[in-house]
Amino acid sequence: MFRVGYMGIPFSNTEAMAKELCAQGGMEYELIPLMSAAGVMDALEKGEADLGVLAVENAFAGPVMESVRATEGKDVEVLRTGWCPIRHCVFTKAPDSKVVRLVSHIQALLQSRKHLKALYPDAEWTECEDTAYAAEMLADGTLDEGCAAVCRMDAGEHYGLCLRDADVQDNPENMTRFELIRLV
Repeated sequence: MFRVGYMGIPFSNTEAMAKELCAQGGMEYELIPLMSAAGVMDALEKGEADLGVLAVENAFAGPVMESVRATEGKDVEVLRTGWCPIRHCVFTKAPDSKVVRLVSHIQALLQSRKHLKALYPDAEWTECEDTAYAAEMLADGTLDEGCAAVCRMDAGEHYGLCLRDADVQDNPENMTRFELIRLV
């Protein structure tokens, strides 16, 4: 059984692609959520994971710089690659919450910039490590009532949040390329 580290937590885009990339190879695997690309690379280097899954490029926002920095200077072999449609939604804790701050991974905020500015022109933007983590923090009270999480539909639903807006990505063809990797 392969131990597969991925950037993010359950209900993240990377977790969904980790499952898909592993299934394509007919592998038996155990997924290990590691929040960041640096966390994935660290686990690979320490032997705590056999393989890793990273988001590497968005079709419209460009390279995922977090992954570029984490793999720089490392001898990485790409075993599989796949593109995943990315759909972002805005969730709040209560249906009538006034949104004063949008929280998500920088890639999600950049991929939804125009729609978010139109929908929430006065809201601040706060980056966090992962889209699903934004939903988790909103649900558990780490983020206050005026915050909204920009995340996948299943993440917001899993954490019992209220859907405010679906498909807020600026381009309906929004896609990110993910790679299943190992160190050589």
